[in-house]
Amino acid sequence: MTHDCDVLVIGGGAAAVRAAVEAAQPGTRVVLVDKGDFERSGTTPLSLHGLVTTLHATDSPQHLMQDIVRVGGNLNDYDLVRRATDDAGREPEQLEALGIHFHREEGGQYHIYRGDGHSVPHGLTFDHDDNGLNFVTVLAKEAWKRGVTLIEKVMIVDLLVDNGQVFGAVGIAENEAPWIFSARAIVLAAGGANRIFPNVETRIINEMYRTTGDGLVLALRAGLNLVDMEMANFRNSPPASRLKARYINAKGEAFMSRYDPMGDHASRGKVVEALFREMQAGNGPIHMEITEESERIAEFSPMEYKNYVRAYKEGKRPPVTITFQRLLGGAHIKADASTAVRGLYAAGESSGGFHGGDRLQGAAFLETQVFGRLAGVNARQFACSASRENKVEKLAAAPAERVRQLLAGGNGGPAADVIRRVQKIAWDYASIVKDAAGLNTALGALAEIKDQIQSGLTGRYVFEPLEAENLAITAEAIVRASLQREETRATHRRRDFQQPDEKLKRVHTSVTLKDRMVAEFVPCRD
Repeated sequence: MTHDCDVLVIGGGAAAVRAAVEAAQPGTRVVLVDKGDFERSGTTPLSLHGLVTTLHATDSPQHLMQDIVRVGGNLNDYDLVRRATDDAGREPEQLEALGIHFHREEGGQYHIYRGDGHSVPHGLTFDHDDNGLNFVTVLAKEAWKRGVTLIEKVMIVDLLVDNGQVFGAVGIAENEAPWIFSARAIVLAAGGANRIFPNVETRIINEMYRTTGDGLVLALRAGLNLVDMEMANFRNSPPASRLKARYINAKGEAFMSRYDPMGDHASRGKVVEALFREMQAGNGPIHMEITEESERIAEFSPMEYKNYVRAYKEGKRPPVTITFQRLLGGAHIKADASTAVRGLYAAGESSGGFHGGDRLQGAAFLETQVFGRLAGVNARQFACSASRENKVEKLAAAPAERVRQLLAGGNGGPAADVIRRVQKIAWDYASIVKDAAGLNTALGALAEIKDQIQSGLTGRYVFEPLEAENLAITAEAIVRASLQREETRATHRRRDFQQPDEKLKRVHTSVTLKDRMVAEFVPCRD
């Protein structure tokens, strides 16, 4: 299949659908291609619940920027944070114009919560009861009104780049039919890699919600660098701060103030570290102490909060767990969502540089919308000015052959086994606490897996061998970035380098892929 368009959007989540909406103006042909079933793939349908803003009486763009940078360990690109926080006060109104509703109190004012890492209340709650549908579904209505073409169950496997400019992409369908897309501009918003660790949140274990590093690997193969790949965002499930609750250990102690002055409102990384240490010290299991106010808030909160409060009231006191949520790194973007490849834009979990070393609760939602919007607007503008050059068939030959060989099967064994091995390596050596010995062991194991993949894999479905390869490449990027940063900072913790290094306080790790994968440092932007 061959498809010609002005703007190609790769992905099906919050950043992708917002980019498609903004790119779809009269006279612009926009195609959105989703690996799964649109509205039911990726992590957006189950994960995006809270949007940080500056609408509270005590808040301001400066407050929000300070919180994002403080939580991020000062590893953020200030230009990205500044752009997002400047737009944070306007974003709710723009989303409401597109059909999105946020929860309001009886008097009509927004309910604004103080979440993990918030020094003042920043968070709005997506109103599931009022919308009745997930976030993607609501924005999708606007996309279809504007004429966006949707292609489902096609996995993009390579971007077609020549002389520093993108010209299209190669994909494969569930029936193994190859697809070639010719596009003047592309928005890469294919999510992150929530399958890289085995302890993913229970509600997104189903393979329909899989993200397997596809966008990250597409960026690497296109010649882009990935930043901050050592920063893995593990999550306290569920977070106490949103419910105005407290964490209590098995001794009956409210312990968070021992680990951080913000107590139960500490950043996500600090909370995870505290939970981890309490459990290691034999003070688990940990549970939340629920109040009447917690019960009230749970009524309009996401289902995981409702379920916890319901179980608590039944006397079950469920244990709080640590689960993996997302990688904080991705393709290094500029403040207009552009990349180093002309005509290629990135947003959401496929992009990096905004969060730094940890994530303020609700900031991911803001990131997807601000940079998804900018990616769509600027991709459309680039497409309007770019000349049409018919290069795609020539450029597509090599990646199409690579995919054909990988899917031909062979001696590499089942892709599902490879995925499980990658997850175990990532968890054992590159998760919450790392050291050089373990990371080097991981590199050796991943090299063996690379040889196995090159021998050909068999899959339960056509995308699985490709996903196994993408997860293995993503794992190597995490390991090499983790080896490069010889310090402990934000969510990156090294047993062998337990203190921050002053020389590394304003640098990203940067991973590139040419003949081999290389990690180095690049400065954070001001």
